[in-house]
Amino acid sequence: MRNQNIAARVLNQPLLLEPGYARVFLGALAPRLGIASLQDEFGLIESQEKLRMRADSFGSDRPRNRPYEVLGGIAVIPVSGTLVHKFGHLQPYSGMTGYDGIIARVEEALADPTVNGILLDMDTPGGEVSGCFDTARRLNELRGEKPIASISYDMACSAGMALHSATDYRYTTTSARTGSVGVVMMHASFEEQLKANGIDVTLIHSGAFKVDGNPYENLPEQVLARFQAESDRLRNEFAEMVGVHIGLSASDVLATEAAIYTGQDAIDVGFADELINGHDMLAAFSDYIQTTTTIGVSTMTVESKTKPAATAPAPAPDASTEQPETVDTNKVATDAAAAEQARISGILQCDEAEGRSKLAQHFAFNTKMSVEEAKAALAAAEVPEQKASGPSGLLSAAMNNTKQPEIGADADGAGEGGELKGGAKLAAAYTAATGCGKKVH
Repeated sequence: MRNQNIAARVLNQPLLLEPGYARVFLGALAPRLGIASLQDEFGLIESQEKLRMRADSFGSDRPRNRPYEVLGGIAVIPVSGTLVHKFGHLQPYSGMTGYDGIIARVEEALADPTVNGILLDMDTPGGEVSGCFDTARRLNELRGEKPIASISYDMACSAGMALHSATDYRYTTTSARTGSVGVVMMHASFEEQLKANGIDVTLIHSGAFKVDGNPYENLPEQVLARFQAESDRLRNEFAEMVGVHIGLSASDVLATEAAIYTGQDAIDVGFADELINGHDMLAAFSDYIQTTTTIGVSTMTVESKTKPAATAPAPAPDASTEQPETVDTNKVATDAAAAEQARISGILQCDEAEGRSKLAQHFAFNTKMSVEEAKAALAAAEVPEQKASGPSGLLSAAMNNTKQPEIGADADGAGEGGELKGGAKLAAAYTAATGCGKKVH
């Protein structure tokens, strides 16, 4: 009976259907109505079974619907607006970008054979703590298969700085704002307003901490102290992670006091590697990819020539006579830190680094290359030509007519007793590590 009702409603009746959809709809319906053959003015309409067979015959060579744009072999991934956890959208949407979407797009680009490098185009003031640290660490883990860079084209602050720090190489423009390694919490109390309106709110709860931070009463001192402690803990974890990613100590990053740095100042404190015109970002990153790929080949050649011949394995120790050895874990950690510091200094201060400071910094902070391997690779690399920096063309005209934001860098000089503070302290630490002294403005 049901099929008869359907037949009565669609056969011999005018329908308001788009022609292409009508052919598919009627082709799927024909077997249910026992129609052996169906045709229109253009010819035979295939049944549902034949449509399914034809769909199965489609190959995988159709153009991919990529969630990013590929330009010259570079996958450009926009990271804009507020950063949120478990957003469920691949692309930025409604002024927000999801941490899940960022990782999904990066992982797909890594698996895309047409992509040689990945560039995160940053324009974000930050966002949620939830998911941020996991995303930054995941980005850092994904480095190595293909070059991953980021550009603070407009802003890479707070949670955006966490992602910015996790990439292989970091660009900034002259007007971009970068930094703000800190945490903010907010509590709103409507207690006085409710009293003025004659409204009493009674909170019935089980558990001493259940209603901490509710908006119906002013924040008690003990609750404020607990919230402050949690904020400080998150800030310390944030600074430690950023420091590990960019090659600074957590104390040096904390010394910035969550300041925001513009243009060259971000490079001076170590939050960015290179100042470029935003319109040149693809060309600059292409040069970086080419240099990195070339150096990688040279390094592999050097390693193959210097690798010692295989030796016979040493005999296993006699378990009956060997005594267990006590390991001093503190000494092991101290020795490892000293060895790493010596490796970094050896790469940055070697003669081969002359004129190749940025490449030397990349080897020192972003790879595990030994001093000898880095020297060989640096010696094989050409000294890059010096390019004039600064904005040009339309961007230059726009910047000449626009007042740049006056954002303090918290870069105080020496205080009482000659102690460096704020950005000056961070700049001094960065200079000691890299040998690249630049004045903090």
